[in-house]
Amino acid sequence: MKQFLPFLILSVILTQSCKVFNPDEIVPSYIYINDIRVQAGANEGTTSDNLIDAWVYVDGNLIGTFELPSKIPIHVEGSYNLQIFAGIKKSGLTNVRIQHDFFNPFDTTMVSVANQLDSITPTVTYETGTTIWIEDFEDPGIKFSALSYSDTVIEITPVASQVFEGNGSGKIEFAPSHLIFESRTNETSFNSFPRGGRPVYMELDYNTNEVLTIGIYHNNSSAGLAKEEYINLFPTNGEWKKTYLVLTDVVSIQTAATEFEIYLEVQKDRSSQPLVLIDNLKVMF
Repeated sequence: MKQFLPFLILSVILTQSCKVFNPDEIVPSYIYINDIRVQAGANEGTTSDNLIDAWVYVDGNLIGTFELPSKIPIHVEGSYNLQIFAGIKKSGLTNVRIQHDFFNPFDTTMVSVANQLDSITPTVTYETGTTIWIEDFEDPGIKFSALSYSDTVIEITPVASQVFEGNGSGKIEFAPSHLIFESRTNETSFNSFPRGGRPVYMELDYNTNEVLTIGIYHNNSSAGLAKEEYINLFPTNGEWKKTYLVLTDVVSIQTAATEFEIYLEVQKDRSSQPLVLIDNLKVMF
């Protein structure tokens, strides 16, 4: 008992000391973010987006990644710097969430008042120096050419029910006898895709009743262009969807390639008459 008493006294002292040196937590304020919007300048294309996460920084420190819409606690007092980076699903993968590499963060100064809620709608802009290639099907020419074995072509549809926005969208339509579509770009600017892990993105809006395959051609040998499939986009049940494809890895691995092209492919499989609609295709690097 005599040995236990000093230990008990020490425990009481330490417990009381904790109360002295661990003050009560700051009562947080809150911000509510329903959406993040894109602000596009001249020659930067559509503002349509699928930005689903807010990566929130307070005074330069990441406090969390929040799926939108979200109410976010801010555990500081007084004035603070708020930065919000736009988050996406990497190539449509629900469990792989990343910051969009080509958007500047929303950056502002806020004042934290205990229990106060501030609703904000951040806007993000493209980083200066980003190369943006656009096919939005608003011009008479199309930047994709059908390959010789393709049964059908991509064309511009002005039909309102088939257009996502603007005056036209790209349409890939199969007649009953058609089996395969493939078309690819012929863009010299793609030959300067950066390597070494530097980002290369592609985004598009699409509405399809058949699997749409997207990939690249590259010539890393004397054999000419080699075809490499990247992703299959599945039927959307009559709805328009937007996806961000991160081509960084598939491009960076081709260290010897001097030419790149992007291709679109549809093979008749799930639908007796495939119909694929595409709009706002952007490539960024």
